[in-house]
Amino acid sequence: MAKVVYNILSHPLRKYPGSILAASTSIPLLYARITGNIVKWTHAQHQRYGEVVRVSPNELSFIDPDAWKDIYGHRTAGKPNFQKEIKFYGPDLFAGEEGATGIIHADDNGHGRQRRLVSHAFSDKALKQQEPLFKQYVDLLVQKLSAIVEKDPTAKINLVDWYNFTTFDIMADLTFGEPLHLLDKSKYLPWVTAIFGSIKMGTYEGVFRTMPFVKSILDKTIPKSVLEKRKIHMSYSIDRVNKRLAVKTDRPDIWTYILRYSDSDSAAQKGLSGLEMHSNAATFMLAGTETTATQLSGVTYQLLKKPETMARLVAEVREAFPTKEDITMVALAQLEFLNACLEEGLRIYPPVPTGLPRITPTQGAVVCGKEVPGGVSASS
Repeated sequence: MAKVVYNILSHPLRKYPGSILAASTSIPLLYARITGNIVKWTHAQHQRYGEVVRVSPNELSFIDPDAWKDIYGHRTAGKPNFQKEIKFYGPDLFAGEEGATGIIHADDNGHGRQRRLVSHAFSDKALKQQEPLFKQYVDLLVQKLSAIVEKDPTAKINLVDWYNFTTFDIMADLTFGEPLHLLDKSKYLPWVTAIFGSIKMGTYEGVFRTMPFVKSILDKTIPKSVLEKRKIHMSYSIDRVNKRLAVKTDRPDIWTYILRYSDSDSAAQKGLSGLEMHSNAATFMLAGTETTATQLSGVTYQLLKKPETMARLVAEVREAFPTKEDITMVALAQLEFLNACLEEGLRIYPPVPTGLPRITPTQGAVVCGKEVPGGVSASS
């Protein structure tokens, strides 16, 4: 015990509050992650210790709003960026011998180049051109739910599934050029279910990456069937992307914009490489689907718990839109209470339930007015 206390007292982060256990070992943090209690656990630490908490020997958690800009914002005046914590993100499954990675795993230069290309597909101009596609699937969702209620007014509907059907169909259309037809068939495809499983698997792998000895054992014991499913999942994404890229079209999907703004006709040469395209396609299918459906599910849950709030939201929407044809993305953005509900939903039911850790520069950094040594993991 004396040695543990000595290590705590001599550590560069000793001045930051946190329990003796958390300051001496990562086990409490890792256990919270692997059991799905990371939000509640981290919240409890901040309630007890304040706005900055040492949640593991070399990791600080910040809840001050200014921390976001300090940790994740662009550096100025020659100051280096905080780098992504590799152990948290893990390897890019699509990376090959050429060393290319998608935007999530890319370094500063690679991330900047890919972001410039990808941003065009998610600009206000692009979203307005994509609006008919969004409305197509939203209308289909309403039709499906209405049919269920008309058949049985007391029917119980799992909105989590229906939100996922909708978001996956939309993103598949934008990413692959065709939907997955989940709304039409009212059920998941094995590929989509595999994505849900990969999210859980990713959490386990992230925990095990911090314990190389444990990870080496697990890597050798992973069933071949699991590895084969991962290969099938990757092949599905690759084949779909290649199929879409083989089609010459001006439809306002993601690849139309990326190819249009590449430096040459061949995005693989000066824009995105083939591996970057495949990796980013997998990212789009995750970032725009399960997370959006989770957010909508959380907001719906909270609204159903508060009938007066739901009534106020319904009144605002119906007053603004006498018919469904009047609903547009521009008009929706003007509804103050609707947007307040979505913002509050993000606060109390975040679809990404953990901070995204960055490593402080070698010379250290200042976060929320506090000096943090170099090589420290920080998140907000």
